[in-house]
Amino acid sequence: MRIGIIAEGFADANVIKALVQKVTGCDSSDLYLLRPEEIFDETDLCEMNFSNWGLVFESCKDEELMAAFFEEIDGEALLIVHVDTAERGEVGYDVNEPRRSGAVNYSSYAETLRNNIIQKIESLIAPQFHQQISYAIAIEETDAWLIPLFDNTNRDTASHVRAKEHLSNLIGADKKSIKRFVDTGRKSLDYVKLGKELTKNLTLCRKRNKSLDLFCIDIEHRFPN
Repeated sequence: MRIGIIAEGFADANVIKALVQKVTGCDSSDLYLLRPEEIFDETDLCEMNFSNWGLVFESCKDEELMAAFFEEIDGEALLIVHVDTAERGEVGYDVNEPRRSGAVNYSSYAETLRNNIIQKIESLIAPQFHQQISYAIAIEETDAWLIPLFDNTNRDTASHVRAKEHLSNLIGADKKSIKRFVDTGRKSLDYVKLGKELTKNLTLCRKRNKSLDLFCIDIEHRFPN
């Protein structure tokens, strides 16, 4: 099966690629990054090399993009659409958010917010493609999916409203983690390595983050053993 990905960024896409390969057993050659497109040199620069939640929504509305992926190939295809929820309050996101105050049941919160966002995205995608879409909705950020690798607390990691910052602080506090997971040349986290580490500890991380678990369940249902 051909599997496409539309994501907010390369970091998110690298984590999703690792997860999909782990859950499905597919080869990396089966995965296609539609947005953002990979840049191999400056001659490859184009509008599709860039992404954010707004551009993800725009891509979902692009019937030509969807048709090119689904209809111009032989065999089955699945498209994974990713967005974070950290920017849900920005103009244009326009998704109802469940109450998040007091003693929050983050499992229920994650499931409700995920469903609301899926409804939003489905309203943008042409109906003929709906059955071929899977949703990687990361409550707060995909970084929250990675926090259990470095944080032993038991609460759902969607409770961290600044997940990327929290993950960076956890890794930065440990010399071994810095050596393993920081790209010193770019001075940023190495999400290819973090994605691989996530797959090694996926059972633990799924228990600690409901939105990660729901994405994995979605993929598992499409690729039954």
